[in-house]
Amino acid sequence: MKKVGKYFIVVILCLALVTGFVLYSPRFLLYSSEYRKADAVILILGPDFKARQKEAYELIDEGMADYLIIPAYHKVYRVYEKEMKKYLSPNLNFLKSGQNNVNANKKFYEDTHLEIIEAKEIMSDLRLNSAIFVSSPYHMRRIKLIAGNVFDSNKNIFYFVPTHYEKAPADFRELSSADWKKVRREYSKILWFLLYSPWSK
Repeated sequence: MKKVGKYFIVVILCLALVTGFVLYSPRFLLYSSEYRKADAVILILGPDFKARQKEAYELIDEGMADYLIIPAYHKVYRVYEKEMKKYLSPNLNFLKSGQNNVNANKKFYEDTHLEIIEAKEIMSDLRLNSAIFVSSPYHMRRIKLIAGNVFDSNKNIFYFVPTHYEKAPADFRELSSADWKKVRREYSKILWFLLYSPWSK
């Protein structure tokens, strides 16, 4: 009977831990950092691209970067000022990155991982050392994890800014079924990245 009691306590503790993790899981994904002026804003692709793009443009308007990089499209725009307003130059097509299809042999890589590898190639071409990553709120923890894997933290400075134009509740009681689906998808992608990342360098 004593053994049964011990097993019961262990089961209860395990259930409590799992429940705690599930309830805290949305909040954990919502990573952000303070930011300062950087060399570039890196815009990561996703379903609600307009919300992310709006946040990136606001950072450009604030004078927070000299370049806008959209690695999924292999596009780079130079920021310039005219009559006290910020503008973006046409796409800088001279860059080597993207033309050589640097990600051709990385088919099992997670898409965001490929984008960040591409961003690294572009930044290397332009000799840029700092950037502000912009994406959806639930996406930011994974971006930070991957950026830490791809870039040299001793040579690069990064900031992480989630878009304010996309709903992403932190309180589990406020999540819709669609929100929970996003959260589950994010954790599955994080797990996949953690599984293959030791062989990705």
